[in-house]
Amino acid sequence: MSRRAKQLDTAFREAERHHSAGRLPEAAHIYRQILAADPRHGDALHGLGILALQSGQPPAALDLFDAAIAAKASVSAYHLHRAHALLALGRQADAIGACRAALRTKSNNAEAYQVLGHAHTDLRQTGDALRAYREAFRSDPALPDLLNNLGTALRNIGALEEAAQRLRDAMHAAPGDFGVQLNLSSVLKELAKTEDAEALLRAALAHRPDDPVLLYNLSLLLLLTGRGSEAWAGWERRFAARAVPDRGLPQPQWDGSPLQGRTLLVYAEQGLGDTIQFCRYLRLLPGSVLFEAPPRLHRLLSTQPGMPPMVRPSDPLPPIDVVCPLMSLPARLGTAIPATIPYLSADPERIARWRERIGSAGFKIGIAWQGNPGRIEDLGRSMKLRAFAPLAAIPGIRLIALQKNDGIEQLADGPEVETLGSDFDAGPDGFLDTAAAMESLDLVVTSDTSIAHLAGALGRPVWVALRQVPDWRWQLGRTDSAWYPTVRLFRQTTRDEWGPVFAAMAAALAEIVSGPVA
Repeated sequence: MSRRAKQLDTAFREAERHHSAGRLPEAAHIYRQILAADPRHGDALHGLGILALQSGQPPAALDLFDAAIAAKASVSAYHLHRAHALLALGRQADAIGACRAALRTKSNNAEAYQVLGHAHTDLRQTGDALRAYREAFRSDPALPDLLNNLGTALRNIGALEEAAQRLRDAMHAAPGDFGVQLNLSSVLKELAKTEDAEALLRAALAHRPDDPVLLYNLSLLLLLTGRGSEAWAGWERRFAARAVPDRGLPQPQWDGSPLQGRTLLVYAEQGLGDTIQFCRYLRLLPGSVLFEAPPRLHRLLSTQPGMPPMVRPSDPLPPIDVVCPLMSLPARLGTAIPATIPYLSADPERIARWRERIGSAGFKIGIAWQGNPGRIEDLGRSMKLRAFAPLAAIPGIRLIALQKNDGIEQLADGPEVETLGSDFDAGPDGFLDTAAAMESLDLVVTSDTSIAHLAGALGRPVWVALRQVPDWRWQLGRTDSAWYPTVRLFRQTTRDEWGPVFAAMAAALAEIVSGPVA
């Protein structure tokens, strides 16, 4: 090694010591001195890139890692940290490529497998994520946070028992990691061990009483277990917990006090079913109120009596003084669930049109089986169309599909199901035809989708098939719903087994159609 090379190596080791000790300005100064002497010094470029990542500058970090790789492409760590920068920039697919490059130069690079798992997780590629984390575990079981990653990945594919075990191992390895406690509590909740899940959350809150993520997750557990009045305060922390994107409006939040001449904008924040469920509170708001409705629901909701004037998210807003997310209305109003049902109605002309097309023959059941498969919440709550076969086998039953888009392909090999044609809710407005068609049906049977909320809001009889531990709004154990008096709930007794659910529905349906057996 030449004298100059030795000097640069000595300087780099000093920079590394500063970097490891947290003396970042000193490290950066020496890295730059090295690059002044040798602009293609890969390790100094890499070190500066890591500093840029640590200071929240992923674009600058990516440029530095690219330069380091151009100088020396065979160093696995360069590609690994390039993957970190790409993940920070939201470029998950490119991050996967960078991880693969890191693994080509070092096949047992556990951290590269771990970052590969992160990228697949962000892309909802749950099986690939789990395989990557397992490879990381084989290479280095002690890698920080890996047990937590494994537990989360196992939860995402529904392997809850193994997920719980991995997360318990993670708690043992890092007893002060409240993120692990949070993840384990979520898995235990899904395993119907709600008391254990709550104990974990409250233990974490004893150390971090104002943590919005812990408070929000506790609120979900309280809502699930029927303690709504206790839950709404934590529910209000969902934006701080980043569980729901903030609308970003500059006006102050309405605190529930009388408007006294101020104009309030209420805005929808989550899914279509959520909007249908909570729009009942809009009629309770006195004074000058606007509602920013989802575009697909704008036409349905804007025609309802007693609703405030509505705007779309793309519309320019008139002057407003205060704002409130729709699903905060129970907390802000401090009121019980409004009892008036129905609170939505269908257009009379559409009702007449669909009544004629559907006809009067048979016992008519509208069905839906598939929610949005792109949402992680859909895991376990949708079923295959063939699960409805016991209902189709009952004489006199007509199954009529209310399903749109996702899941329609199952009509080819499921039980006999009628469809309502290509013009059924074919335009940009959602549920106009669905609501009208429901008025001609004897019953709606659905998975936990927006169809259940629409039928309940219309006051139509609806049976909802629920996984063992459902979404919070259906609570636990009960066969009725606090939100919709015309809903009847059929629950799994064993996770992921829909057969007994539809067998129970078939038995109940047979009694309705033919009368009880003497």
